[in-house]
Amino acid sequence: MKKRKTILQWLIVIIAIFSFRAYQHADLSHGLVPSFNSKTLTGEILSSRANEPTLIHFWATWCGVCRLENDNIQAISDDYRVLNIAMQSGTDADLKQYAREHDMKLDNIINDNSASLAKLFGVVATPSSFFISKDGNIEFIEVGYVTTIGYKLRLWWAGL
Repeated sequence: MKKRKTILQWLIVIIAIFSFRAYQHADLSHGLVPSFNSKTLTGEILSSRANEPTLIHFWATWCGVCRLENDNIQAISDDYRVLNIAMQSGTDADLKQYAREHDMKLDNIINDNSASLAKLFGVVATPSSFFISKDGNIEFIEVGYVTTIGYKLRLWWAGL
């Protein structure tokens, strides 16, 4: 009887987790990646569409989980295309200072201070990550912390 109760409790926890994840993803973009061009902190224009696997990562300077995840994002940006979109995090000067203090690359950071890109993707929580395939489809979406290997595996899969 006790074993049955434990199994039922775990089942309820698992259902709750999957229900919460479904709620988090409900309003997020799916299918073809929304098209946009945006300027990075270095002045380069980046497009959401490319012929290679791409991570579109929404984060904020005020987000604690984003700070924990920063090293993961920097590590994968050596091997994969990353659009690192800072939501409502201040001016370009504020972001440049933050990036220098946290050893972040400036050439892939896009300042979305107005949250227009976040709205385009349906993002309401940070961090939110969209894994785009080489043909422009959103293959995976993650809300919350992702490990470096988790990022690399999803991007590898998106490149197949």
